[in-house]
Amino acid sequence: MPTLWFHTRRSFLEVVLGGLFSGATRPLSAATISQRVSYRVHATVVVACLPVFSKQNVGGASVAVEKTVVDAHTTTRLEFAAGTWPERLEGFNRFGVTRETVQEESGTLVESSYVSFMASSREKTFSDAREALRNTPASQALTVARGRSTAAGCAFRIENRTAPENSSWRNCLDLANSFEGLPLPQIEPLAGYSAGTLPTFLFTVWRAIRSDAAETTALYTHNGNVYRLRTRSQVDSHSNELALTCSISGQTEFKLWLSSRDRTALPRKIEFRPRSFLKLTLEQEQT
Repeated sequence: MPTLWFHTRRSFLEVVLGGLFSGATRPLSAATISQRVSYRVHATVVVACLPVFSKQNVGGASVAVEKTVVDAHTTTRLEFAAGTWPERLEGFNRFGVTRETVQEESGTLVESSYVSFMASSREKTFSDAREALRNTPASQALTVARGRSTAAGCAFRIENRTAPENSSWRNCLDLANSFEGLPLPQIEPLAGYSAGTLPTFLFTVWRAIRSDAAETTALYTHNGNVYRLRTRSQVDSHSNELALTCSISGQTEFKLWLSSRDRTALPRKIEFRPRSFLKLTLEQEQT
């Protein structure tokens, strides 16, 4: 896995010279595009399908994509990071990061990998969440997941770690760097799937956003499991923006809004429900 490629804001790739061809040195053609947006996070508590409480700006989030093409080889790197502002939520401190790298040769996926972590959360109900607000632990337990997929299969590892003191959304990208490059088990065939390399989650969503199709279906892998992402796009009647409704294996649903119906842009707004009682809305900050 790469290190510090997003956090340092430097391109991960240097232009290199190719081998000799007919006695001449041929430079490789390289092109890089990158995008990064920041979001404010708003929370709404829902009970019996009705919103009973909402709070603005309870946290922050960011999404970044970097795509580099060198001749027939394409490398796409994606990052999603999010967390709460403890000072806005009575000390309630939750944060996490996902980083992915996907390699393609002439448009064919050849390798994908990811590293992610999140502060462990055991809140299943609204009562659990209120109790967590009253009893915030001094140290944060983390769940760290890493994985890799090739045509030969996949490898993954899930570990429990403890975050250093004073860890929060403000420095979670630094913490993510320490988990990159750690060894993985040997790659093994993926049970029930033998059709080649599978992509990662963020890459699959990003590819669906850029598709012109009204509906898309794609498989991806995470922690040794295969999931199906389905998307359906339509014009939002209120904002007149393009809205994508996304479903993961028919169980988890989230929604994205694209400003000005621009399929090349990162979402202006993201909405999902990590718990049955909680709806989170991410709204892009204006630059």
